[in-house]
Amino acid sequence: MTWNHLAIDLGAGHEAELTYGPGGLVYEAARLDVQETLDRLTGENVAFRGANRAWRRGPEDDFVMSHGRYVWCLYEEKPGEPTGDTAQRLAGKLITRLRQRAE
Repeated sequence: MTWNHLAIDLGAGHEAELTYGPGGLVYEAARLDVQETLDRLTGENVAFRGANRAWRRGPEDDFVMSHGRYVWCLYEEKPGEPTGDTAQRLAGKLITRLRQRAE
């Protein structure tokens, strides 16, 4: 079982920007990658502190959102499926749910 991480910037408008890790990670490495990103962002802008703290509390659902716009999560990769395809599919589902909640 391998893991990866996904970041989504919902931005303004209907286009979302996706960033995902290299894939093939153990769970702990995927969590650490997200933690390092949140640490860096918090150092640049203290407004990310809440998301950083939530992520540090542990794997409640491996999902955190900040500013109603930025999302970080982990996902388990599907054997034989390119990690980018899995990330795109997961992102599509998350974006749909988040936009439905916002309506």
